[in-house]
Amino acid sequence: MKNMLTSGMAAIAMMSLSCAATAQDGGDDQQEEARNSDGGRSTARGHSKEAFLNSYDTNEDGTVSSEEFMARRAETYETFDLNGDGMVAEDEYVDEYKFRLDQQLAEQRARQIRQAHVRYGVLDTDENANMTLDEFNESGSRMFSRLDSNEDGVVDQRDTAEHF
Repeated sequence: MKNMLTSGMAAIAMMSLSCAATAQDGGDDQQEEARNSDGGRSTARGHSKEAFLNSYDTNEDGTVSSEEFMARRAETYETFDLNGDGMVAEDEYVDEYKFRLDQQLAEQRARQIRQAHVRYGVLDTDENANMTLDEFNESGSRMFSRLDSNEDGVVDQRDTAEHF
């Protein structure tokens, strides 16, 4: 049983790695996340109609037939059945979810760290690899000015800036 569980986790790892490569090539498109090789499931997909269509419209015709829906459900069920016995125990279900969530969090962390490097590059305006307080405050002043849309020196509910 332990070998079967390990094999199942390895298969999920391979699927997740291929999804990570696809996500890196295609950016952070939520539709791509929802259409990954683990049965279209994603913790971020939600329960909206759009998420449902992204997950279950396998032939991409804008509709989900009951056959498409049930076929995708069967694929999803197989990913939970880590030991291949045709049934899903609670630990299999939870372990698969934890593994998938850990993968998604790791990918999100890597994207956020890359973005922090980009932000630093923007803040370090003289590009000497050291950000001064003046450089940091220059960015802050621009942000405050954008948010203080009525230019009264304070940011409050009367400001109409769209990006808070």
